[in-house]
This record gives sequence, C-alpha cells and structure tokens, in this order.
Amino acid sequence: MPVDYQFAPHNPRPLVVMTDLDGTLLDHDTYSYAPAVPVMERLKSEGIPLILNTSKTAAELNALREELQNSDPYVVENGSAIYVPSGYFAAKPDEIAQKPGNEMHVLGALRTDILPIIQKIRTDEKFLFTGFADMEVAEVIAYTGLSETAATQAATREFSEPLIWQDSAHQLRKFEALIANHGLRLLKGGRFVHVIGACDKGKCLHWLRERFTCSSGVQPVFVALGDSQNDVAMLNAADIAVIVRSSHQKPPDLEKQSSVIITEETGPQGWANALTQILDETLI
Repeated sequence: MPVDYQFAPHNPRPLVVMTDLDGTLLDHDTYSYAPAVPVMERLKSEGIPLILNTSKTAAELNALREELQNSDPYVVENGSAIYVPSGYFAAKPDEIAQKPGNEMHVLGALRTDILPIIQKIRTDEKFLFTGFADMEVAEVIAYTGLSETAATQAATREFSEPLIWQDSAHQLRKFEALIANHGLRLLKGGRFVHVIGACDKGKCLHWLRERFTCSSGVQPVFVALGDSQNDVAMLNAADIAVIVRSSHQKPPDLEKQSSVIITEETGPQGWANALTQILDETLI
C-alpha cells in the first residue's frame, strides 16, 4: 500500500525514521529490542515509516520484520540493496529487479563477484583474515552469539563478505587499497570489517528520500539512528542524526554539526528515549 503520511499542523513535512539494528535498535549483546517496543508502536499509529538499514542479510530481516510487523522498505548488507514492498512507491522498472513481493534496487556488488577477488588477494599477499565463506555455521555462532537459525541466515549473504581481521592495522590499510582497485570498499562495523561494493547506508537514504518525495510531493524529514562507524554516511545524510551510545565503542565522528543527538542510554533504551524526544517536539 502507498505510504499514508500524517501531518502535524505546525510541521507539514512528514517524518521517516531510518535505523541501524545491532547496538542501536537491538541490544549489542542480547539482541533484545524490548525497550523500543512502545516507540515502534507509536510510529506505526502515527503513520511514520520505520526503515531498517543494517549490515544484516535479507534472510535475517525477513524473520525480524515479521516479528516487528514491519512493512516498510528496508536496506541490507550496509547499503548494498534496497527492498521495497511491491506497490509502496510508483516503481521505475528500469531501475529495479523483481523478487517475490518486493522490488529490489542494487547499489553494491554481488558476493559471487567479491569472493574470488578477496580470496586471490589473500593468497597473493598472505593476509590473515577469516571470512564468513570460510566458516561453518558453528563458527558464525561462536563469533556472533546468534542461534543456529539466525547464524545460518546471517551467512546467507548476497552482496558483501564480513571478515574477522587477524592481521595488523598496516596490513588492513594495504588490503583496503588493493580491493579498491577492483571497485570494492572496506567498512568497519561493530564486530566485523565488511567488504562491499561502491555503496553505503547514506546513498540508500538519499535514494529513499527521493522516492518518498516523488510519491508524496513533499520532502520528508529523515531521522537516522546508528551507533558505529558504518552508520556515519547515513547519519550525515539525515536531517536529524541520533548517535546511540555504545558500551563497546566511542561515538563515531560526524561531518554533520547541526541536529545531532548523542544519547545517554545505550542500545534500544537510548533509541527509544531519543525518538520519544523527537516525536514529542515534532508532533505535539
């Protein structure tokens, strides 16, 4: 169904919320989102889209979106692809690939193209790292703390390869330069470094902002929430950026100077507090 915006009299621009998951909406250690449930229900009741923008795979998000009863567009594998429920926007057939029930817009690279490149570079340069392609499901579970089902879904990647880097920082910089020659880039996340194509979470925000604007005739106010370095492009692109404090790392630095909130609480509690403040100030 097309998006049904609700307008506040003093704020005619609709809100759209885009959020990272691990360490932001989901607790870094337990993956719980319990403190955020009342705010997610409020967003739904007020017709405000909640767009998940994550390093997770489409397989992982299918289960989570069903659990959250989320029917808005979503972004997978650090900005590599955008999935839009069929009929959500007026589609542009020349820009999309069809998947059952969704329109898919690919901004990144295919994993089937990424793996041969990084495996050859590892062999040639003797880099020390372990990728998901090297791991059995039990190893993914050990590194992530996920259940067997969730770990299997996390390993079902289409557009990226997460790595456990086991070499020096100097070697990492060298590896980053070598993959750049193949149109690939390195993104540091909370647990892994990710090899992806020429994409990021911010490009997806820009793409979706254009679609929302074309669909409604009004440019929305994008609120973005994230906790780590791989969220920086998304946070910089947002109208309002929320850095959710992490117990595992310091807040990332942003180029954006105005309309930036850094939460006091960590994870989903910080997420809920910041959005409650924004919603109260914007809609009441």
